[in-house]
Amino acid sequence: MSAFIIVILLALAVWFVPHFYRRWRIRHRRSQALTPEQLQLVREMLPLYRYLNADQQQELRGNIALFLHDKEFVGCDGLQVTEQMRVAIAAHACLLLLGRKNECYPNLYSLLLYPDTYVAHETRREGFIETAKRSAREGEAHYRGPVVLSWGDLEEDLQFPQRGHNVALHEFAHKVDEEDGFFDGRPLFEKVDEGANWAEVMSREFHRLRQRAEYGQIPGDTPSVLDLYGAQSPAEFFAVATESFYTVPIAMRALHPELYAELSRFYRLDPAFLLSGKSAVTPGL
Repeated sequence: MSAFIIVILLALAVWFVPHFYRRWRIRHRRSQALTPEQLQLVREMLPLYRYLNADQQQELRGNIALFLHDKEFVGCDGLQVTEQMRVAIAAHACLLLLGRKNECYPNLYSLLLYPDTYVAHETRREGFIETAKRSAREGEAHYRGPVVLSWGDLEEDLQFPQRGHNVALHEFAHKVDEEDGFFDGRPLFEKVDEGANWAEVMSREFHRLRQRAEYGQIPGDTPSVLDLYGAQSPAEFFAVATESFYTVPIAMRALHPELYAELSRFYRLDPAFLLSGKSAVTPGL
């Protein structure tokens, strides 16, 4: 056997073995059953779970199992991380992956949890000028880095979903957005033609929200369920729209039908139909 062939075989082995092991490990972790306590928490923390069909429930449980095993939860400012916190966050993070090919946030290794709204140090550079400030935050998602969440704010969001806010959905929408390498409000589509109308619809809705943020309610314009925070950038708009899509889907479908349809196609789910068009599915497990 020539030295060239040996080098090629070694190169293939170097690539294939880690790739094969990673795929095997993901399948293995997804096959692990949640404990009865964890499953009960999923049902309590994620009401939409009971409306999913059996295949969707199984897929969601598999991703939650993988998420809980692979991600480190770190309590900050004295917060003791509980299983309720872990499962609530994992369930909402994995809901965004339902029906799409994924490796369950492979670039996310840790989550930092604060007991309540926390203060972050922010540094901005413009040329040779650097400015620093402190700002209160409910959460943040770092590019290729950790997700930071305020448990107190998420807990309140879960108690009052009708407000249309969910900081976990918001920050993990950013992690979904970064899959193509950019925080730009356009996530990675599995097929090119899937996002054919995305730019047009999102741009129109984004500018409509910016007008509302700048001028208030415009005469003749319909009401909106979107938080004005989404007017800051296309990335924030996508995250805010994702929050409304899952927390107040019936109202969003009525007030933003085209935006709702785009998100429904991307997320492979129609929560408004599930909540208004059929009874809850009795979980098989």
